[in-house]
Amino acid sequence: PTRTLTRRELARLSLASALGALGAPSATRAAVDARKYTALAPLGAANARIGGEKQTGLSLVQLAAILARDVSEGAHGRGGYFVSGDLTPEVFSDDALFVDPTNSVSLLARYSTALSILFDPLLSTASLVAGPTVDESARTISARVRLSGTLKLPWRPYIAPYETDIVWTVGSSGLVVAQEQVWSISAFDALHQTFTPDLAAMTRFSGQALGTP
Repeated sequence: PTRTLTRRELARLSLASALGALGAPSATRAAVDARKYTALAPLGAANARIGGEKQTGLSLVQLAAILARDVSEGAHGRGGYFVSGDLTPEVFSDDALFVDPTNSVSLLARYSTALSILFDPLLSTASLVAGPTVDESARTISARVRLSGTLKLPWRPYIAPYETDIVWTVGSSGLVVAQEQVWSISAFDALHQTFTPDLAAMTRFSGQALGTP
């Protein structure tokens, strides 16, 4: 299901987009934490849970194989989870932390909701570029994924291909307790693209909504 962004969310995104569009010097941009302006509205109850029984006790190699599949194909073949939300909740801690340059989301259920309202999986792609690489001593798994696609916003913005370096931190139970991303584009560039309409896509989307060819 899709969700319409609240006025508060749009206001925060607009401000961050404006800062980027103004061409602020890199030092100024670095001093501004985009997450302050792009924090999402509440995405569900604090005690919400998704998925079945947790798969504790997996080796890092086994966990890496699951994550590699999920980021490129999805847990159920619906597309990489960054564009579809199709992840395996049983390998993540319910109170895991998910951080990227524009948002920080605590709790797995909320993150899953956030993913489901972001990209249109039918018009988006995710592919594994490198990894996953296991670091047994640090108990981390890292990979690089290439993403692109159309967002589920009324103006149907297209996000050009970019890459994200991901580090998953694994707790003593064998579950992922944190996921951190670093993008090949700046948070401001991403937000600028978010507010650039794709007129052709909007026309197609409007036609489909009206039932016209």
